[in-house]
Amino acid sequence: MIKPLKALGALLTLVALLAGIPAGLLVFYGNPIPTALPTGSDIATLLTSRDTLGALLFVLVWIGWIAWATFAVSVVIELVARARHIQAPQIRGLGAQQGAAALLIAAIAGGVGAPAAMAAPAPAEHAPVVQTETLTMPTESPATQDHAATDETAASEDLVVTVQPGDTAWDLAEKHLGDGLQYKKIIAANDGRVQSDGSTIRIGSDHWLEEGWELVIPGAGAGETAAAEQQEQTITVHEGDTLSSIALEHLGDADRWPEIVDASAGITQPGGHTLQDPDQIDIGWTLNIPSTTTQEAAAAPQEAEEAPAEPVDTSALEEAVTAVTDAAEGASAAADADDSTEQVEETGAADEAPAESAPAAQAEAPATDTSPSAEAEDEITVPWTGVGSILAASILSAVLARRLYTQRKRRADQKIPAAATVDLDQVRLTRIEDATALGFVDRALRTLSALQLRDGQTLPDVRLARLTDSHLEIYAAAGHELPSPFEATEDPATWLLPRTAPLADDETIGDVVAPYPALVTIGTDHDGHQILVDLEHLAALGIHASARTSMPVMRALTVSLATSQWADDLAITTVGVCPELEDALGSGRISYRDTVTDLLDTLEAKLSRDQATLAELGHDSAQHARQAQDATDLWAPEIIIIGTDLSLTEKSRLQRIVDAQPQIAVAVISSDQHTDLSEWRMHIESLEAARLEPLGLELTPQHLTDADYERVLRALNTASSVEPATPVDQPTDDGAEPDPMDAEPQLRSVPSLRPAAAAILTAAQRNAEPALPTDHPYIRLLGPVEVLSATGPLEKKRLAQLTEATCYIHLNPGRNSHDFIADLWPTRRPADSARHQLISRLRKWLGTTTEGDPYVPRAAGDAGGYVLDHITSDWTTVEATAADPTSTSTEDLAEALKLVRGRPFEDSGRRYRWTISLQYPMLNAVLDIAHELARRALEASDTDTALWATQQGLLVETLHEQLWRDRLQAASHDPELHQKVTHELEAAIAALDDDYDLLPQTEALMYTPTSHKIAI
Repeated sequence: MIKPLKALGALLTLVALLAGIPAGLLVFYGNPIPTALPTGSDIATLLTSRDTLGALLFVLVWIGWIAWATFAVSVVIELVARARHIQAPQIRGLGAQQGAAALLIAAIAGGVGAPAAMAAPAPAEHAPVVQTETLTMPTESPATQDHAATDETAASEDLVVTVQPGDTAWDLAEKHLGDGLQYKKIIAANDGRVQSDGSTIRIGSDHWLEEGWELVIPGAGAGETAAAEQQEQTITVHEGDTLSSIALEHLGDADRWPEIVDASAGITQPGGHTLQDPDQIDIGWTLNIPSTTTQEAAAAPQEAEEAPAEPVDTSALEEAVTAVTDAAEGASAAADADDSTEQVEETGAADEAPAESAPAAQAEAPATDTSPSAEAEDEITVPWTGVGSILAASILSAVLARRLYTQRKRRADQKIPAAATVDLDQVRLTRIEDATALGFVDRALRTLSALQLRDGQTLPDVRLARLTDSHLEIYAAAGHELPSPFEATEDPATWLLPRTAPLADDETIGDVVAPYPALVTIGTDHDGHQILVDLEHLAALGIHASARTSMPVMRALTVSLATSQWADDLAITTVGVCPELEDALGSGRISYRDTVTDLLDTLEAKLSRDQATLAELGHDSAQHARQAQDATDLWAPEIIIIGTDLSLTEKSRLQRIVDAQPQIAVAVISSDQHTDLSEWRMHIESLEAARLEPLGLELTPQHLTDADYERVLRALNTASSVEPATPVDQPTDDGAEPDPMDAEPQLRSVPSLRPAAAAILTAAQRNAEPALPTDHPYIRLLGPVEVLSATGPLEKKRLAQLTEATCYIHLNPGRNSHDFIADLWPTRRPADSARHQLISRLRKWLGTTTEGDPYVPRAAGDAGGYVLDHITSDWTTVEATAADPTSTSTEDLAEALKLVRGRPFEDSGRRYRWTISLQYPMLNAVLDIAHELARRALEASDTDTALWATQQGLLVETLHEQLWRDRLQAASHDPELHQKVTHELEAAIAALDDDYDLLPQTEALMYTPTSHKIAI
């Protein structure tokens, strides 16, 4: 009852001060503000009057009014700060008023609720918030031992804390540094530190903290180490909490509440109270939660020294969380069976789930994963922080296209280099990309063009577009009528297209020219939505920033245009920007010039030529001529990107080209701050803040840092290169060094091919079903993904998610929970409970071994580290076989090929983005096994086995030329069979890429079959 009485007293005092003071002043003195301005005689009377008491009273009344007004302002500031869960700003001169206001409001807030021990049990949404604190590990300096010791001491004094709801930098400084005024040290220590949601703290900006951020508290570690050894967590008491419920929640046993009392007895709570009566805990109190392993460690210290620490068993928590969730689901209406329901449940769990306890000791996770974790990236450098979802998808598409082309041309004595860092960079990109955005935007724009052409209407001049989670928003330069499914708005120049709208099929848009090939992403708005501009409509875009800031933005624009998926034909010329990209892409779309003067003559010749053609066709711009399908081959936009300053002559010549009417297909991006070729410009204050003029649109500019640009170049270069399949210092099969990919292949003599008298494999062997294990779950990855022989309970709506989780753990054993969550939930960050629910359901579904052990054992430590025991896959067999196919028996080669049903992870839809680094090693393995078996069959003149082996290999890559050469060679003895194989290859090319050019040696075998040589 003490706190409510104090709160009541504080409330009465506050009311008295706010209402009583002005009332008293008005009653006893009246309104101090004169009804009219004082005259000269009034001022003279005041200065010469002997009534000093009246003058003093007048001054005191005004002092009272001023004191009341400043106190009222302080109360308002404190109330607003509390409502927004931030620290009230300290205003110079109002220290006493703000202190009194804070004291009174704190007393009122502390006594409003009923004691927590007397409240009803808390619902799930009021679960206590846990603040987990982890000391950073000391890092050793490469300098002398003295420096290393100094650095180690400094590092050990830094504490890393996780921000909880309502935390401010002031709060954290007050708690860990003893003085809220030390908050600036925390801001300085975390300046530029990228958080899990991509946000950063910057000195001089608003210091808003988001739940889940991890902040370094400089110098706090040394003072808190001893306490951290005793307890791993602190929680804040919420309405409905009891010591028993807290003990059950965080220690797994309601009867362990005395441990919390012992650990928290020394904490001074708000109002100066301490925890003495276990039946009296108040809302807002802080409690220490002792480590769940403290008792075990104390009971058996010798065992802890002699044996490694047991992994923390999170299975109980997973089962408990799942039981609660399943019970809630059972009480609610029947859930929908589609995948969207599953997403909604996971999102809800993120809001409801309690945070996970941090154990005092962790066992080491299996040393199978050497890649940096998502958490470790924050400690070192976070890639792709300035890359949006569309640019991420474009970069990935370009890299995969290069790799696919190289894969198709690769010979058996070559391989694509294994580049773990490049693959890891690409996995990180998949966590950013919007996998559906590229196709949706491209199809939407072509659908619009097809519909307008059908109706005889013109296309709008698009200046801006915005891609949200639900719509594509189109902002035209003027009002325009668009057909369905485009939706009108109040503004006739603004149209919406739902991302679920029906769009034209491939046949309808097959011959439609891309209407807006110069559309490019420039950044994201405050809601995180992609902003795009049509450079062809803008004609010129100025980048106003320092050289250090402008270059990352210019790089992002260049790479985005160079890898654009909705531009059929686009010419990009750069000066002073991305000189390496021309060779890295090798697409012919981008070229580099040393100076602007080098290209001005070409542009002026284009201007004269194109304007004459436009005048002849009667169009006012090249864009309208292209959209009308008039001489479309003449109107490919040319984008000039200039990263150097312009001379007066260069500016004048460029200005004439940009302003020319009719407008030709040229647009200029320039970083010369002294040159504005048009009204469109981006004022870039930093890599986190920019403004697009003349619209005044605030956005975060898209950018590629030096490190990210190097990652792009490295990925492109690696994807387009091959290396010998055997070490360079070792001879190949025929004793010769392997040739480059473009060189003519070695030819080895083989017997004249004819039907084999003794096949190396019989038809029965080839046609027999592969022997798959049935005594344990078995994963099929080479084709549509499925898990066989899982005997536990399963909700059909969860099959896809559980299957993906099984594959992830199988292929990434021991991967920490941060990567587990980032890869399986790439578009959002769910609560830890979502992971626990998933693993619990997975454990039940996969079942147990004959000895009763679960196939998914408990996690190795709090950070995850899941593995699958006694579970194999088709990839397990194929990978082992491909390690040395030349030494593997023919029967084993065939058994491995029988496991292939299609491309790895075929028909996986939006899932399995994390497999990008695994798919090509899988392709390589299958293709190498198929070629080795085909080679043996060709040596033995076994045509049927050669054709079967190549057919199995082509299931994973239909245009792999090495296998087609094997296949053509196998059919060379039979003209009719050879013609059939040739037609199959022509059909495969037509189905995938009409412009695909075969290697000369492949074409030679198509049209001039040889019966005595085989290309290797």
